[in-house]
Amino acid sequence: MNSPDIISVSQYLDKLNVTLKVEKAKIVGEVSGVQEYPGRSYLYFSIKDGKDQSTLKCFMWKRDFKISGVEIKDGMEVIVSATPNIYKPNGGLTLQVEQVELVGEGALEKAYNELKKKLESEGLFTESRKREIPSYPHRIGVITSKSGAVINDFLGNLGKFGFEILFVDSKVEGQDAVKDLISAMKILRDKKLDVLVIMRGGGSLESFMAFNNEMLVRTVASFGAPVLTGIGHDKDISLVSLVSDKNVSTPTAVANLLNSTWSEALSYVRLSEEKIFTQFQSGLQNSQFRVENSEAIIQSRFVKLLEVLEKAEQRLLHAVVRIESGIARISESISQKAKDLERGFVLFITNTKEIIKQSAKAIEFSSPERALARGYSIVRNKGKVLKSVKDAKVGDGLDILVSDGIIQSKVI
Repeated sequence: MNSPDIISVSQYLDKLNVTLKVEKAKIVGEVSGVQEYPGRSYLYFSIKDGKDQSTLKCFMWKRDFKISGVEIKDGMEVIVSATPNIYKPNGGLTLQVEQVELVGEGALEKAYNELKKKLESEGLFTESRKREIPSYPHRIGVITSKSGAVINDFLGNLGKFGFEILFVDSKVEGQDAVKDLISAMKILRDKKLDVLVIMRGGGSLESFMAFNNEMLVRTVASFGAPVLTGIGHDKDISLVSLVSDKNVSTPTAVANLLNSTWSEALSYVRLSEEKIFTQFQSGLQNSQFRVENSEAIIQSRFVKLLEVLEKAEQRLLHAVVRIESGIARISESISQKAKDLERGFVLFITNTKEIIKQSAKAIEFSSPERALARGYSIVRNKGKVLKSVKDAKVGDGLDILVSDGIIQSKVI
């Protein structure tokens, strides 16, 4: 039977430490025995289980401690993200702590309020230090997670205005997102951005703790381009949102803000285009109106001229008709009067003849000779017919006319 390979204590501990690296975990416990040494790049503390006082010794680099942004004190309950490691000089098990988080909403809120008050006193949240988001941004840095709805909502609402997007994928949830976010900002620092966008979706206060981290807040405040955030939270606005140059509630609102000046410019261009078209159309319509108006005036005057000529012709025709009618009436009247005159003359002749005839008959009937023939006689005294005895006196000679001669006599 072959014996196993013989290795040294150091080699064995190295082997154990390699194996232990896969045992990285998040462990909750109460802080005790904090030892921080001035001028050194690390600190020590322990965490213990409140139920049975089980204890783990912890080692942490000050760089990671500062990034965590938690001021640990004895008796404070925390969550550490750590990897177990055996310290070779004494063989003791130590947790290599990468990150420290507070436990409980009360503790988180207290830390939030304390840091907020500190940063406010430094003037980091004042409006006077904030920069305007430039109009017509083109080169845009974007930091968020590549998975999830945030990036899709942002890109789906971003207008087609030729934006150049420099995207860096980063964790955005939990305290362990701080390192990712700071690293992403370092990548984009020298990219000559018009604006930097940092976004995430909704969540619990614990999930927003990365955005209440002091180091991240100061990194945002010192970034070389204006920072636009879309980090919404119903209860407390994140400190990163407060220190950013402009904060809106959602990724969609971020996209709409970036679109706004471009949309306004596009609207102005379209409005100007519409005005030019309207003015051109108006000028064309005015020219067309003047042509049509001139044509209408000419046509109207021509029509009036025709109407005048037609009226003159009608008046002439009416005059001719009246003259002809008058001539006809006069001719008819003359003809009628001629006929009437002829009829009257004929009637007059006829009546005259009848009168003459009747007169002749009357004369004949009244003729003295006719009376004499019937035995009558006419007595004259000195040629005057006697009508009364008074017309004669004694001694007058009388002539008595009878049908066949004259008898002379004397009044006695």
